Amino acid sequence: MKRTLYILALTALLLVATILGKVEFLAYNRDIMFFTLEEMVQAIWHGLPLDMSTVAMAVLPVWFITLLTMKWPSMPLRWIVGPYIGIVTFLMGCVTGATVIMYENWKFLLDASVFSYMSSPGNASASASTYYIVTRIGLILLSSFLLSFLSIVITPKSIERKTVTNGKRKSKRSPSTNYRLPFCLTGLLLCFMLWGVNGRRADERSAFHSEKILLNHAAINPVGHMLRSLWTYSKDFEEQFRLMPKNECNSIFARIFPTDTEDITDTLLRAKRPDILTIQLESMGAPFIESLGGAKNVTPELCQWMKRGINFTNAWATSFRTDRGTVSALSGYVSYPTTSLMMTDSCLPLLPSLAKTLKRYGYSADYMYSGNSNHMNKRKYMEAVGFRMWDIEDIDVAPEERDVWGANDSIAMDRMLRLIQRTKEENGPDKPFFWACQTISSHEPWEVPYHRLDNKVHNAFAYTDHCVGQFLDSLSRTPIWDNLLVVVYADHGHTYGLTFDNPEFFHMPLFFVGGAVGKVQTFNTIIAQNDIVATILSQMGIPHNEEFPWSRNIFSRNYTYPFAYCNYPAGALFVDESGKTMIDVHSGYIMADEPEASTTRLKNLQVMLQKTYDSIPQMREQSKIE
Repeated sequence: MKRTLYILALTALLLVATILGKVEFLAYNRDIMFFTLEEMVQAIWHGLPLDMSTVAMAVLPVWFITLLTMKWPSMPLRWIVGPYIGIVTFLMGCVTGATVIMYENWKFLLDASVFSYMSSPGNASASASTYYIVTRIGLILLSSFLLSFLSIVITPKSIERKTVTNGKRKSKRSPSTNYRLPFCLTGLLLCFMLWGVNGRRADERSAFHSEKILLNHAAINPVGHMLRSLWTYSKDFEEQFRLMPKNECNSIFARIFPTDTEDITDTLLRAKRPDILTIQLESMGAPFIESLGGAKNVTPELCQWMKRGINFTNAWATSFRTDRGTVSALSGYVSYPTTSLMMTDSCLPLLPSLAKTLKRYGYSADYMYSGNSNHMNKRKYMEAVGFRMWDIEDIDVAPEERDVWGANDSIAMDRMLRLIQRTKEENGPDKPFFWACQTISSHEPWEVPYHRLDNKVHNAFAYTDHCVGQFLDSLSRTPIWDNLLVVVYADHGHTYGLTFDNPEFFHMPLFFVGGAVGKVQTFNTIIAQNDIVATILSQMGIPHNEEFPWSRNIFSRNYTYPFAYCNYPAGALFVDESGKTMIDVHSGYIMADEPEASTTRLKNLQVMLQKTYDSIPQMREQSKIE
């Protein structure tokens, strides 16, 4: 009986701690989305099967060891299972606490993708104050230690009972044990681990019960979610997201994704070999662009420049972070929920890029980032795909001009102008250049030397808008402008006022300006971030089909089914002319389907998710052949 009571007490402790973690999760993130007390209770109730499954998984090893005391009752139980209990419960507390705190910034549950960003801790320190980071880590460690301590304390030192005879302690074995109760408890724990408490298989899809994504995420057990993601991420790429038979997947893919888009139906440029500059705007999603339906008066400069060139009103970023958006825009590659190509060193030499291609046609290729280029493996990627890298250490920025991320956009744009002018002088009139850069200031902690708007977040985006606008004005007054193509786009959106289940997060600005642009035009055709490369190269008459298999020229006759495929670690989005469909990639739950449900969009999304995971092994195999 003592064994059973101990396991029941340990199970109850972990389950109560899990439920308290859900309450803390919702309380801490209450500003993200309004919910009632009844909705909180519903979230806890719907998550109970997953919670019991995870707790049973943690408790079962302890129970199996405890069963051995039926034969050896004097076995020092606490010394044997204590280390396991201490480590497991401590890790459970850390995962739960980190999920609670990081959700306000990430807007999805913590999963294995976080480990790829741990190599760049400077990103976290730049986004938040030292006080914030230290206090949150302290709270996580303290609560985890408390859970670990209590779990060990309730573990008996041994099952053997002690009696006192004539003032001396004497061991007394437990009476003969009835094996029926331990057998039943074992079966019960196994059932909980496999089926939760409702008799159905405990999977994350069962936790989705509300139209409010915060409540659905609160229902999911964060420890179980982390374990499932680790299992998924540990698989080879070709084993992940096997959603349908290979033949069916290939057949649908062949219908929706053209393999030849090198022809053009609309000539955009005056010159075949213009100088090229790409400007990647940090977090500048469409919700900050008034002309794209976003906030008013935040980015007036960008809105004006859109009217002076070629504006794409239906452009979509492929992912949620700079490392992934950069690879899509410059390498014409898709994004992946479970990995970052930029931070996968083995993939870097295999990636194509606009820089590599243009260098074969006589271009120089440079990239400027006014922060630390080692963050997120940026320097390794840029150098691997053909750029000469310039960061804050290379562009003459005094210490007093630096902030938490590097040099602000005003300084960066000033240096950019100088570098372009110097490059043109060094190259001469016959050697074209390709420059690429990224803005930096429209990012937490939103501290900028500019004070036009009261809203701190909007003001940071307004500052970037001002700096880019001034830069383009200055550049347009130089002779370089006459043969220049400037491509402006965002790396991704921002979750200010949004969650990732809102497709508008991925909607982004994209426009071409410069003297090389033929005439002012606006296009409403869907274009994905990975399509920028092929669209540019086609206008220049440069082949791209074989080198950029995931990039499509949207002005091709074969681009008959415009769509964009976007994703983040927890979800994937498919946008076509009929609407938008988004799924949770872990459970398959449909999070958005607008304006009405579409089985076609859902199937096409699943095809893209599966087919893209075939591409990396194929790319590696091709590199071996070559």
